[in-house]
Amino acid sequence: MGSDYVFPQTANREIKAWAAANGMEIKGEDLAPLGSTDFSTIVNKVRSAKAGAVFNTLNGDSNVAFFREYANAGLKAADMPVVSVSIAEEEVAGIGVQNIVGQLTAWNYYQTVDSPVNKAFVDAYKAAFGAGKPTSDPMEAAYASVFLWKNTVEKAKSFAVADIQANADGVSFEAPEGTVVIDGSNHHITKTARIGEIRADGLIYTVWDSGKAVVPDPYLKSYEWAKGLK
Repeated sequence: MGSDYVFPQTANREIKAWAAANGMEIKGEDLAPLGSTDFSTIVNKVRSAKAGAVFNTLNGDSNVAFFREYANAGLKAADMPVVSVSIAEEEVAGIGVQNIVGQLTAWNYYQTVDSPVNKAFVDAYKAAFGAGKPTSDPMEAAYASVFLWKNTVEKAKSFAVADIQANADGVSFEAPEGTVVIDGSNHHITKTARIGEIRADGLIYTVWDSGKAVVPDPYLKSYEWAKGLK
């Protein structure tokens, strides 16, 4: 389920193709208008489906309404977990941790990533903005992007866009999430995939990761299950 615009529509096509190639059944699919706050009908459909899990591509305040309705309906992560791709540490507080504890998220970075680089990043951020302010994946991605640009400019010895593009391949940065490297063929970066669990303290903890950075393939050319997707 998701919000009705291009990202969730595209993600759902990919999810259905992956599921079909891996022996999984899609019990149902719903797209809500962007900004929708009424999820009673969708949550009732989810409950009736008795699915193994829900993949959530809702965005914005819709997540608040959805998870509150999900909790009010008596649905719990232990019985039917929701995997979300737009909920980071900041959103957990807005939704109310009591409504979302135990649920899962898919990102590349969490505040709880255990590394010296991330500890220094988190400590510096909290010193600047307050101990109660968490870091998050979108925030860390923006931070890493600035340093990748800096490193590419220094390699190119130029601020010209064409020179930066020509020198981007192989440029890296030791980011809080781990080492990221630019692929010169598509200008995307290697990133480690992580699934996290939201816990009672409002933070997200890694419960699975890809073990190494995933090579970027923005058009899914190397994935057999994606053949035929347009």
